[in-house]
Amino acid sequence: MTHHAIIVGGGIAGSAAAIALRKAGITAEVYEARHDGGDYSGAALRLPRNGLNALRAIDAHDIVADISYPVANTELSSGTGRHLGTVSFTGNGHNDAPRTMPRARLARVLRSAAADHGAAVTTNKRLITATSRSSSVIATFDDGSTAEGTVLIGADGLNSTTRRLVCPSAPEPRYAGTHLVYGYAPANTTAPPSPDAFHIYWGRKATFGYTTAGGDIYWYANIASPEPLSTEEARDTETWRKRLVTLFRRDRTPAVNIIRAATVILPSNTRTLDTMPTWHTDQVILIGDAAHAVPPATEQGAALALEDAVVLAQQLRSNEEAATALEAFEAMRRERVIRAGASRRSRTTHRRGTPRWIEQRSRDRRIAQAAQSGAMDPPAWLHEHQIFWH
Repeated sequence: MTHHAIIVGGGIAGSAAAIALRKAGITAEVYEARHDGGDYSGAALRLPRNGLNALRAIDAHDIVADISYPVANTELSSGTGRHLGTVSFTGNGHNDAPRTMPRARLARVLRSAAADHGAAVTTNKRLITATSRSSSVIATFDDGSTAEGTVLIGADGLNSTTRRLVCPSAPEPRYAGTHLVYGYAPANTTAPPSPDAFHIYWGRKATFGYTTAGGDIYWYANIASPEPLSTEEARDTETWRKRLVTLFRRDRTPAVNIIRAATVILPSNTRTLDTMPTWHTDQVILIGDAAHAVPPATEQGAALALEDAVVLAQQLRSNEEAATALEAFEAMRRERVIRAGASRRSRTTHRRGTPRWIEQRSRDRRIAQAAQSGAMDPPAWLHEHQIFWH
């Protein structure tokens, strides 16, 4: 059987899947729900080496390197400004350093590459349902149009429609206990340069991190909260600027200067996805965040999605029956992504009954000890993972 793939979602996972499928000689159509293909101002990400290795397998590393910057280290400091340690992400040299870029920029360059490789890319098409036949699957979109293929790939992210079609009892994304605020500030902001590292400050009330890779400042704030942000809650830039300045004003860090200068402030809820009983049916498969959203602290969401794309294309190339290919894909990927999701879960809650200043000193001491001992170093089984095209 000659496969033809219908890909739902034109972000990082879906676009990479289209590139990999075309490399495998499989035709593909990509359908993105947003009219602009998701080209919005979003968070910056750091793509670790295993993600870069997956890009190399589909000949997409160089185009991503051209729009990103190496960020080899994480510098750790307390809210008082005391340096606690350095975590290095380099492998055998600077060329192996993780690379940082806005998430939307990565999705855009991969989507463009998918089209260049011959995949049909259509925006403003939101999946409603899918119907399986004996040897094909038909996707129906919100405008009444349809698309037919031998396999449907759900790369439609954390709020996946495809997930509910694969497994109606699948868990809903779960709030992970923190508000995560991303932003950008201009290069002339008063802050110590940090061109080759993310500098993270563990403050009194929240955590703040930034890098000056690429000139402008990419930054984030991580705020523990028992309740998620509601859709009704005010999220305009100035409201959040005031709130963040209040949170960080007693810390001796660059946070306040950067927040005051920020041109973009984007609040969000951290969310994860509990393990699903299955990622596939005979003709439909989930990849990326649609299948296994991992905590942001792992910095592995995009990398695991890229790995998914390569492995899935190889399995579809090697197996004439879609059901066989999808079963083999899940068997190869499930254990790794579950382990990756559990590899780094940070403690952000305050212990009741403990004075906060004592807890902060204890936390800073634990961080310094962990950094010095190597306990915070990126695990080799995760970051050194190689996928070869064969």
